[in-house]
Amino acid sequence: MDNIMNVLCTRRTFRAFTQEPVPEDVVTDILEAGRLANCGVNRQSLRFAVASKPEDVAKLCELTKWAAAIPDGAGTPAPEQRPTLYIVVLQDTSVPGHSDIDVGIAVASMTTAAWAKGVGSCIIGTLHREKTAQLLGLPENLQVHTGIAFGYPAHKSTVVPLEDGHKNYWRDENGDYFVPKYALEDIVRYL
Repeated sequence: MDNIMNVLCTRRTFRAFTQEPVPEDVVTDILEAGRLANCGVNRQSLRFAVASKPEDVAKLCELTKWAAAIPDGAGTPAPEQRPTLYIVVLQDTSVPGHSDIDVGIAVASMTTAAWAKGVGSCIIGTLHREKTAQLLGLPENLQVHTGIAFGYPAHKSTVVPLEDGHKNYWRDENGDYFVPKYALEDIVRYL
């Protein structure tokens, strides 16, 4: 179990990827992690749309806003650094009680399972939901919630101490990301 802390401590967001495809068995593991994730009342309202063909991934990437903290779209991957797998998390609104918490648990499980296999990810909340639904040809009861870009990282992403309250992540001249985080003692209160 100690290994899970290593996975959690090194799992970061990646926005540039090599073009090595994610193997089918790893894709299956990622989807299984989403399927098996805890959910309220065991409602199981989540569904997943998978794109792994470069042309389909490109279409979804065009409907995505990348790296909001980095100005001028500099966090958007170049075509040769796009993800090789894109999963759209859907909510089935015909299942009562769909929940953002359920999505969060599933997405965390999926990205953790991916990183345990060396596959990086970027959770995407700023995607054009209506156009994504049209592209996917979704029935009315399935709503687009979140996108997740996956692939083998083409850069490093490192946690650094938060200084002067500045939480925005940044890139250096090599394209590597640095993500400021509070120290544990700054965010925990014991009774």
